[in-house]
Amino acid sequence: MSFRLDFLLLSAALLVCAAPLLTACARTNRETVLSSDTLKVVAVTESRLDINVSRYQHYTTYVLYVDGNRLSDQGFSALLQDPDAAGDQFVHTDAVVLDEDAVLIASHNRDGSRCWTTRLAGRNGTPTLDTIMKGTADCSIRPAAPGWRALYRDPGDLILVRERPFQVHPIAGYWYALWIDGDTVALYRKDRDHERLVVRLARISSDTPLAEQTLPMQTYAEPDLLHASPGQRRQWLFDNFTVSTGAAPSIALRSDHRLDTITPEVWAEYQAIERQNKELDAQARAAGDAWIEAQRRELMEAETSK
Repeated sequence: MSFRLDFLLLSAALLVCAAPLLTACARTNRETVLSSDTLKVVAVTESRLDINVSRYQHYTTYVLYVDGNRLSDQGFSALLQDPDAAGDQFVHTDAVVLDEDAVLIASHNRDGSRCWTTRLAGRNGTPTLDTIMKGTADCSIRPAAPGWRALYRDPGDLILVRERPFQVHPIAGYWYALWIDGDTVALYRKDRDHERLVVRLARISSDTPLAEQTLPMQTYAEPDLLHASPGQRRQWLFDNFTVSTGAAPSIALRSDHRLDTITPEVWAEYQAIERQNKELDAQARAAGDAWIEAQRRELMEAETSK
C-alpha cells in the first residue's frame, strides 16, 4: 500500500513539473495593432516548438472587432458583399494600418480556395469594406518601397498600394517594385518569351513606360529578388544601374555593375532544364485532359445505357 501511495505521489509530481514544459511548446501572444472608436485589430501569434529543427515557428492571424464586438464570419461576409463568400469561414493573415481608423487586410476562406484583399474603415462610426482584389491563389500584402505595398492579381499583374494617402494603382505584368520616387517606379521582371531580364521606369498613376534596360538571359544570371527586402531591392538597382527621373527619364547598366554572369555551358544547361519542364507540363496537361475526357465518355455511356 505504501509503495502504491508513493507511486501516485511521484506521478503527480512529474505531471506538475511537466506542465510548464507542455505550455512552453505552444504559446499565444496578442497585440493590438489598431484601436479606434469603431475598429479594433488584434494580432494573434501562436508560437509552436518544431522539434525537427528545435526552433519556434510563429504563425500570426488577425482578429477584427467592430464597436467592441468580435466581427463574425457572417458579419465579415455581409461587409464583403461577395455572393461566392456566403457561408464561408475566414482567416485574416495580413493587416497593415493605413490611418487611425482604416486597415488593409488580406483574408482567405478556410479551405484556401478564395482570397481577398480589402480596406476596412470605420468612418463616422460605420464600418465599410472595399475590395481591392479577389483571387484564388494568393492575396498576400507584400512590402514595397516605404509607404507602399504590393499585391499580385490573378494571373500575376502587380497592384501598387499607397498607404497615405490611400491609393491603388494597377501595373500590367508580373513586376517586382525596386524603388519608388514620387510618381515613378523602377520595376524588374524576367521575360521568358524573349529570354531577357527587364528593368523599367514607369509612371505609376498611368502605368506608362518611361525608360527600359534589357539584359540577355544567356549572359546575365537572374538575381535573387523574390525574397529580398525593399531595401535590398533598392540597393540592387543602384549598385547596377544609373537611373534618372528628370525631364528625360533614363536607366542604363553601370560600367562597374555587380551583376553575375553565366557561361554558354551554364546557359545550355538552363535551356535543357526549361525544355524538360515544358515537356513534363505538357504531359501532365495531356494526362489531365485524357482523364477528363474518359470521365465524360463514362458518364455519357452511363446515360445512354439507362
